[in-house]
Amino acid sequence: MSLILSKATKYIKSNFRDSSDLYRPEFHFSAPLGWLNDPNGLIFFQKQFHLFYQYNPYATKWGNMHWGHAVSMDLLHWQNLMPALAPDEDYDRSGAFSGSAIERGGLLYLMYTGHVVLADGSVTETQNIAYSLDGLNFKKYEKNPVIAADKLPEGASRSDFRDPKIIHHDGHYYAVIASTTHAQGQILLYRSDDLLDWQYFSTIFSNRPELGMMAECPDLFQLDDQYALVFSAIVGPDLPNAVYLALGDLDWSTGHFQLNKISILDQGQDFYAPQSFSYQGQRIMIPWLRNNDLVNYLSDEKHSWNGQMGIPRELSLANGALIQRPVLELGQNESNSPFSLSSKHSIFFLDTLILNSNSGLAVGDRLLLTGGQEKIELSRQTNSDYELNLTLVSSKRRINIMSTSDKDQVLILLLDRSSLELFIDNTGVASVVLYPERPWEKISYFGTSKFTGRIINLENIK
Repeated sequence: MSLILSKATKYIKSNFRDSSDLYRPEFHFSAPLGWLNDPNGLIFFQKQFHLFYQYNPYATKWGNMHWGHAVSMDLLHWQNLMPALAPDEDYDRSGAFSGSAIERGGLLYLMYTGHVVLADGSVTETQNIAYSLDGLNFKKYEKNPVIAADKLPEGASRSDFRDPKIIHHDGHYYAVIASTTHAQGQILLYRSDDLLDWQYFSTIFSNRPELGMMAECPDLFQLDDQYALVFSAIVGPDLPNAVYLALGDLDWSTGHFQLNKISILDQGQDFYAPQSFSYQGQRIMIPWLRNNDLVNYLSDEKHSWNGQMGIPRELSLANGALIQRPVLELGQNESNSPFSLSSKHSIFFLDTLILNSNSGLAVGDRLLLTGGQEKIELSRQTNSDYELNLTLVSSKRRINIMSTSDKDQVLILLLDRSSLELFIDNTGVASVVLYPERPWEKISYFGTSKFTGRIINLENIK
């Protein structure tokens, strides 16, 4: 263990006191203290799920990027471990930035971006390898960087070259990597036979307005008979970032991606930098939940932590439509609480709520969640259109959510202390970060028929 990594470990052990907090999530992952952002290195290795993440243990604002680390047996209950990587080499001295994980020959390999700010203020980013036998202690490859700036294609920026996602296909390893050229986003594809010797293969996606100024955290995977390319676009100054899912065909002989369809992945705008992995044939994705306007709210309010992940979600296609299902076993446990509400009836709860309704909302129906004078209102406007209105002491927001189905729709509502995730028939999905002045305490229904479902207690989720 390097001195810098040892210092971070000792600091966390010495300064972590209590995880309780008005806004600390109950069932979303958060770091023990300090700043958290992008999920990294998602993988099932040696009978555990591993979640790595961008981490600053020393402050509740972005900076001094390490790799945090947690493990889980069920993707819901996480055990925090000490950091896996620190910025302790010349090629990553300004930050160990985002990346991914893959298993090869019984070893767990991490590929990550080394970020270096030079004396003149210019930036160089490179791709590097670390590996581990036990999934806990990592050694950096002695010949890092494995992809340096001299392997960039002509015109690509060496200061915006990051977030490698490794995949294995037909005996080769590939890495999709975020890049820019002339202030326009593009995604590059590199190839290797051994994870150590990499060569530029193609510019897999470019010349699209959705790529924005930079397309961060690219992810490439197969869904049914199509390939999915996910990226988080920095659209421009003072504009909300967006996460896109591009579906298409991939010619592996040329590295050319032929686009068929592109869409926003989450309609709440507080969803960013997701990463996915495969487990038992399922494609599971975890995002970072953050709001541009509130990204430093917890820091400014002197909380000891800042940042949370979204609930893991399984991705699939059905008749060409993207299905996103939260990875929670909902409604199967007899101790879950069934309910049936008629108009203007209410249910009281405290802080957190997991609700699964098979009846959904009819057109014109609405749900109202309240805590003091603050409220969250979800209403169904038409067969496929919903409106979410947030009225907080500090802000007001309105979010439109569209579902591709017009039948009776399953509604899953996940309300944590500082976030809300909605899954409407698993096709209309919205994630929201919020900081209420006081805990949520009541949900009310207003409609023409009954609203039925189950309230799920966290301890009953398996």
